[in-house]
Amino acid sequence: MKISDEQLVEDAVAGDKDSFGLLVERYWAMAVAIAYGTLMDPAEAEDVAQESFILAFSQLHKLRDRSRFAGWLGKIVRRKSIDRIRKKARTRTVSISDIPEHEYLSISPAATNPGLTEQQQGFVRKAVRRLPEKFRQVVLMRFIGNLSTAEIARQLGRKPVTVRVWLHRAYKKLRDELSPLLIEENEI
Repeated sequence: MKISDEQLVEDAVAGDKDSFGLLVERYWAMAVAIAYGTLMDPAEAEDVAQESFILAFSQLHKLRDRSRFAGWLGKIVRRKSIDRIRKKARTRTVSISDIPEHEYLSISPAATNPGLTEQQQGFVRKAVRRLPEKFRQVVLMRFIGNLSTAEIARQLGRKPVTVRVWLHRAYKKLRDELSPLLIEENEI
């Protein structure tokens, strides 16, 4: 039987570090996906996820509705991600167009479709990057974080139907933008 988030939070607040470890295992992929959706850098996303869990652990006693740990953590991750962007903006002024593509999106689409060429992978990266943030975030949570629609909804504090609509709209945008790849594949 799966232990509820509420019980794990209660146990962690009472001093059981293993319970918090289970929360980290349960929500690590989600936290990285949320951070990645904002930062577009896998290493930075993992750093922000780690920082977010550390902050969550230190503030866990302040969480009123302990069953909403995931949504609360998601807010921490989003805030930390934005803080990271602001900090970078203060230290250097570089346009996103000045950053090499491999730095902002190095997770390879070839992992899910090994038949893609480098050029095709770049095309997919650019299409994902152009999605509106909320669409990009749910797509990354779904495919990089491996979260279900219900889990994404819970993490974002939205209704599952809203997440399904966002995913549907994101898929439609990606399908439209990636249609040249399909034409290219059919010609081969």
